[in-house]
Amino acid sequence: MPKKFVPRGIMPALITPFAKDGEIIEQSFREIIDYTISKGAAGVVPAGTTGEFVYMNMDERKKLLSLTTECVNGRVPIIAGTGQSSTEAATELTKYAADIGCDAALIVSPFYLKPTDKGYYEHYATIARKSDLPVIMYNIPQMGGMGVLPVSVVEDLAELDNIVGIKDSSGNITYMLELLQKLKGRISVINGNDEIFFSAVTAGVNAAIMASANLMPHLWNDLLKKVRKGDIDGALKLQLSMQTLTRIVTRYGGAPPVRAALKMMGIDSGKARMPLNTGGTLTPELKEEIRVELEKLGLIGGSKHVGPAKEVDINGVLLEAGLSAEQQQALKVGRGSSQACTASVVCGSKTGPLGSAFVRLLTTPRIGREALSVILEPNLAVRPSSLMLPGRKISSMRQASVFYGPVQSGAARAVAGHLAAGKISPDAVQNNVMVMVIDVDLDTVDRRAVTAATEVAVSAALSQIWR
Repeated sequence: MPKKFVPRGIMPALITPFAKDGEIIEQSFREIIDYTISKGAAGVVPAGTTGEFVYMNMDERKKLLSLTTECVNGRVPIIAGTGQSSTEAATELTKYAADIGCDAALIVSPFYLKPTDKGYYEHYATIARKSDLPVIMYNIPQMGGMGVLPVSVVEDLAELDNIVGIKDSSGNITYMLELLQKLKGRISVINGNDEIFFSAVTAGVNAAIMASANLMPHLWNDLLKKVRKGDIDGALKLQLSMQTLTRIVTRYGGAPPVRAALKMMGIDSGKARMPLNTGGTLTPELKEEIRVELEKLGLIGGSKHVGPAKEVDINGVLLEAGLSAEQQQALKVGRGSSQACTASVVCGSKTGPLGSAFVRLLTTPRIGREALSVILEPNLAVRPSSLMLPGRKISSMRQASVFYGPVQSGAARAVAGHLAAGKISPDAVQNNVMVMVIDVDLDTVDRRAVTAATEVAVSAALSQIWR
């Protein structure tokens, strides 16, 4: 009997959108399928790990598979997630998938109670014999209670007519290479780990089932085409441009970051089921990082970018902190700028008026304009002791992460550089404090550039103080 169905191309491991009451949101699920197909998905994979299959009962999984066949309507192949730890239950669901017109079944290796090698073999062989649907084995040992599917077992199963592939989500490229070497094309090796897609396809893999393909199947298709054309440098560059987002998706459970990203893209992705919907799975900072990466990849529109002011008002800040205009005249002030940053720095005695203002700024923050100590790393403040304030009001967690991250790092490097070069006197190190007001584009997507620009601007301001 010839083997049926050859997996090819990029296939999203579809998320399952749930309502507050736990019901599947059918319209949202259809929207996700339509989006991925419109972006070049070569197939869809419902009810897998990213689809939270472990949180659904048998009837719900059948409903989801039926909904998928109805929505896809023959446009692309459907690989149904039918895996269960129980061989009998997995066989039943696989038979159902065959009856409703799915093209293949993705069956995860038995989990929680790990079988012997013979148990793995009999599990897959029994389902393949009884279901009459092409079977794709699924190796994902990082999930609790699962072992690595032994390559020797995979080799034996590849001899069966109805076994057509293995999806490897381990992220272990040496394991994948061993599969490619020993299977010799008898069945397909399918990449399931987004972070190693470039390595997998350059090694000879022709198909992928990935969580991030819910978001950007077209970009993965572009990468695959570049490799096939021999444009390895271009393919690697594209992988690296997606690497931060794929890392977040892979390392934070697949479904939660994908769900958050789809919402940012204007696609209703619903909620997760308990316990994933309890909050805290993704921090606000991580969500903002996802938003930044989506902007970089052109998956959502960018924020309106406003460049730095030509000059920031440090005098007003000091007035509000209790320093009169006369007191300010006795202080050393330096101003500096670069293409992406403007900085004003004032220096004075820690026992004088600036020292008092320093304490007030630190202890009585204004919302959106909070002062923060300039540190090189946790518990390592720069000397002289320095405070930094934003030149414009911070209005989102994303903007806060830019200012109290890359900007802080650049300011600290500038002070440390001047100190290392001997430009700051020992007396100033011991007895002075500094206050900085720094303005940058808080909606930038290039954080490294912000750090570098801040270092240049603050260094220029410090050079005016210590000529």
